[in-house]
Amino acid sequence: MLDVVLLQIMKYRKEFQRLMRTVPVASIDPKTKALLDDFGKYFEKFDHDRIDLAVFTPRFRQWHPSLTEEQFNSYKGILRQVDQDVDENTRDGILRDLYELSLGTNIANLVTKYDAGDLVMPLSDYISAELDAFKLNVGMKEVKWDDTDILDLLQEDINQDGIKWRLNILNEHMRPMVPGDFGIVAGRPDKGKTSFMSSEVTFMAAQLADDKNVLWLNNEGPSGRIRKRLYQSALGLSIRELVEMAEDPVALKQAYIDAVGRADKIRVVNIHGAHVGQVEAIIENSNPGIIIYDMIDNIKGFGGEARTDLQLEEMYKWARERCVKYECIGIAASQISNEGDGMQFPTLGMLKDSKTGKQGACDFQLMIGASNDLNLQYSRFIGLPKNKLRREDMPGDPHAEVTFKPNIARFEDLEYGS
Repeated sequence: MLDVVLLQIMKYRKEFQRLMRTVPVASIDPKTKALLDDFGKYFEKFDHDRIDLAVFTPRFRQWHPSLTEEQFNSYKGILRQVDQDVDENTRDGILRDLYELSLGTNIANLVTKYDAGDLVMPLSDYISAELDAFKLNVGMKEVKWDDTDILDLLQEDINQDGIKWRLNILNEHMRPMVPGDFGIVAGRPDKGKTSFMSSEVTFMAAQLADDKNVLWLNNEGPSGRIRKRLYQSALGLSIRELVEMAEDPVALKQAYIDAVGRADKIRVVNIHGAHVGQVEAIIENSNPGIIIYDMIDNIKGFGGEARTDLQLEEMYKWARERCVKYECIGIAASQISNEGDGMQFPTLGMLKDSKTGKQGACDFQLMIGASNDLNLQYSRFIGLPKNKLRREDMPGDPHAEVTFKPNIARFEDLEYGS
């Protein structure tokens, strides 16, 4: 009886397309399986919303020339029943059983992949997506679409709301950053990449809402080194000057709070050796307004792809998706490959281990260029070979020289004529 009801439901194109992948092939009668397969052929051949048995039956006979007359008559008996429609309550019950069976099978498959280390995102994300699909199918959840009023959407552009950079050259060429934006900041080793990030986030932190934080996911050196650099950048002081100021520890800490907004506004969390699921849990519990990924490339759990560039592409897609999921800004630190060494303005494809993968996942790619000329040792060159945040009246790439002040961990705009 189940097989006949299944055929009665799936003689409609809409239900066939929704259900074909969920049908438990091993549990249905071979005749039902043969008819369902030919339903698929029929829908490919004819633009009908429903199986027309007067058209289907002779075609079925042609597709199976080896059937005896007795066997064909048996199929015709089934098809006569299929021509009837099932009542709504029976239909809904069968559909729910199929969706539950599909849900259980899909989750079991996900657990197997999780055990093998083949999942890119946390297992909970996949299970949540499967549950959402199940709820939509059985009518327990409504589809939500974005119906935000266009005037509200344009208000951001009118008011220029968002997070601004310390470097004015970037503010001139990029609109303010808003939740969902994701960018890459890249530089050669020991050319000031961490100082650049520190310089910028200590300026951005105070622009965030009071309850939002900057989450710095540290996957490289000691976190204490970053913490000291944050104090340097926030206050514009050298380590020697910080030591002198520390004679009055209350004044030192208050000065930092005044600069960034709160003592724990910028939270440095060590994630050395962490798996993607652990990193997700940290993000979820940190209420971030900005996430600094330093560096995504070292996060474990993206081993599903054989090639390094494809693994990295999955990592950066994952990071971008966190920006949307947690309504925050994401900035990922990366390295410029050896071919960009000594170049003032490295090009788009000069990210380490990636010609296009990382780049495709970001809204902007900021390259910190540096010359090997000793006369330019404190000069850095800011390029934006990719800039989807470009201001309408400005070129996307500033190609600008700025000043790097390593003693106070700041990048500052070049002052011409001074």
